Amino acid sequence: MDTAAIILTGGRSSRFDGRHTPGIEIAGSPVIASLLTTVEAVGAGEIVVCGSSAGIDAGMLTRLLLVDEEPAFGGPLHGIGCALAALPTGERIILVLAGDMPAISASLLARLRESSAAGSPAAAVDPSGRVQFLCAAWPEAVLRDAVAGLGSAVGLPVKALYRDREITLIPATEAELIDIDTPADLDRAEQITDAEQDSGAD
Repeated sequence: MDTAAIILTGGRSSRFDGRHTPGIEIAGSPVIASLLTTVEAVGAGEIVVCGSSAGIDAGMLTRLLLVDEEPAFGGPLHGIGCALAALPTGERIILVLAGDMPAISASLLARLRESSAAGSPAAAVDPSGRVQFLCAAWPEAVLRDAVAGLGSAVGLPVKALYRDREITLIPATEAELIDIDTPADLDRAEQITDAEQDSGAD
């Protein structure tokens, strides 16, 4: 099935003294670079990044569409709308992802995509029951309809996109759904990466 991806990188990263979290390196690779590699591995033909390009190398920039969030810092739901406006209309499954998630797996994205092909959005949920609304897949027509129905999305929480809609929850590990909102989150992501590298060396 045709697949596109929207990746949001428009946050302020206020807890990191101006360091843009998708551009922070873990094990020598920017968070956003690791995520983009995974998105390409799952077969996304079109990738729209809304927000900052920090951490994206020149070669990757030629393979995606970078769009500005106007107005800036309008929130992730607003960013989704800006990205959709730049993406020609089609009949795809659209992955909707936060740009600060370094450990999402291709298998998780494939499961989200397969589920959403049935006609309703799918979002990842961790073992504690926390739903990550920015690790999700949507049928394109359903996503466009949901965004259009909200009107101005500036400042709205992303969960508003899912209101009154059937959602399929796809189990994910706690590690897969780490999003780097705080220095503690970064420490956890680094520890998981170190543990995976040690395991691979055995």
